Amino acid sequence: MVEDKVRICFIGCGHHSMESLQPAVTLIPQIEYVAACDLIEGRAKEAVRRFGAKKWYTDYKEMISEVSPDGVIIVGPPQMHEELGISCLNRGLNVFMEKPPSLTLEGARRICEAMKASGKICMVGTHWRHMPIHRALKKISEREDFGEIFRLEATYLAPDTRGAWGQPYAWGFMLNQAIHPMDCLQFLGGRIAEVEARGIVVEGKKLAISASLHFASGSIGSFVLGGCSPIFYERVGIQGTEGWVEAEQFKKLKYASRKGWMESTDPTAIQTLAFEHGSHYRGVSRPGYVEELEHFAQYIISGSHPHADAEDAYYALKTLDAIIRSVNMEEKILVN
Repeated sequence: MVEDKVRICFIGCGHHSMESLQPAVTLIPQIEYVAACDLIEGRAKEAVRRFGAKKWYTDYKEMISEVSPDGVIIVGPPQMHEELGISCLNRGLNVFMEKPPSLTLEGARRICEAMKASGKICMVGTHWRHMPIHRALKKISEREDFGEIFRLEATYLAPDTRGAWGQPYAWGFMLNQAIHPMDCLQFLGGRIAEVEARGIVVEGKKLAISASLHFASGSIGSFVLGGCSPIFYERVGIQGTEGWVEAEQFKKLKYASRKGWMESTDPTAIQTLAFEHGSHYRGVSRPGYVEELEHFAQYIISGSHPHADAEDAYYALKTLDAIIRSVNMEEKILVN
């Protein structure tokens, strides 16, 4: 447990690190940015100039030895997340790594084992669950007047036309894109026990996957993915016995309850409450980046375990792997 500031180092100063995560750190008072590391010296120096890192390095082991941070933020390709993440956990450091944690389920499992053996925090950058709009979705669904949750849904379209990081198209899409809505569904509805999916996957031309989900809680769900899309589109919804709530495009929320919120002269009227982020949202790039790193810092300070860790990311990938196997085998697949 630390006092009131978390001493953080970045390992990896590429595009995503410099345009999304490092700018987010400057908005978090609990984080003291002590050092940046990149194999390319100029990138590490740029982090010092732009974001206030106190030192720069090209060797992460040298940096850790000299600076002794409370935690590291690792941003690079998946192979780097796995190798350096395990190395830093073994050195007794708290770790935040970008998604995906690994190219393989086995690699993601190894990270979970290293996290548990170290007793330290290891978070993966599945930022959808940290977005204010999805936090609001969860808060509403947990209200007593929402009733029992029995159905969840997510639809996600993304422009990827080929498999990320040289992977087969479907698995690369899962690693790069689908891990986000899947982890968000886990955040809202718990772990998924069984899937049944159908799909069309042609690299460079089309990707469409539709999956029926059975949650361990007894709820059911639908999960729809589209690749080769001209746009990004995101929608997540929850239905309870007394209410319905939906988030769209990371900033719009609609909520309806059986009770309504005003007296109506028309018994057939639909009473829906709506919310939308305004222009003064403090985030960087997309919502969720500031909030996930805030979560990381807060739980290092408190000494307790966060609600999002490497095991959540592992189970999200495990469920996505089951969906691909269901598409290929045309049958139901048990996730565990």
